[in-house]
Amino acid sequence: MGQLLRYIFVGALALIPLFIVVQVVFWVNRLSIDLFREISVYTNSTLYSSLILLITVLLLGIIGYSTEKFGKSLLIGVIDNILNKIPAIRTIYSIVKKITNLFMSNGKEEKKEVVLVEYPKKDLWVPAYVLSKYENTLVLFVPTSPNPTSGYTVIVERENIKETTLTVAQASQFIVSMGADFIKKEEISAIISKNSTKNKA
Repeated sequence: MGQLLRYIFVGALALIPLFIVVQVVFWVNRLSIDLFREISVYTNSTLYSSLILLITVLLLGIIGYSTEKFGKSLLIGVIDNILNKIPAIRTIYSIVKKITNLFMSNGKEEKKEVVLVEYPKKDLWVPAYVLSKYENTLVLFVPTSPNPTSGYTVIVERENIKETTLTVAQASQFIVSMGADFIKKEEISAIISKNSTKNKA
């Protein structure tokens, strides 16, 4: 009986990725249907509603393409200029934009650093995103599993971090998989082993 329950549990775990994908597909489908219905209420026409959705999808595609290829979009630039002139909204918009830009990539993006830092105590290493820096002081965002958008903001000296070649996408994949997807394990293992040897010496 215990063996059977173990097999059932392992089988359930194996299906979790598929279950999540299916849920995301259903959510997008429901969102699309609800949006179509909302638009139909205002236009009172299936044809007009379909055209609006098609134009919206094309517009998003154009914005995504220009952002991916050139690092910016003319439309987004105009929106930025407008919102940056509104005092109450400017601060919130600026913060949210910086956070979302951290997880976005484009052809001409500036290098977004991912480092290793000892947190929450010595000899426990976690990946962290470099948000900003001044001289030898760095502001890091330490994500928590399995949601890489939640975590802690810490300020450290550069000497307390270890630089890596991990990208934000790779680090996020590591966080989401709770370490099961150990990307660049040779590099990370070498960094930690080297630091451990130096401390013992």
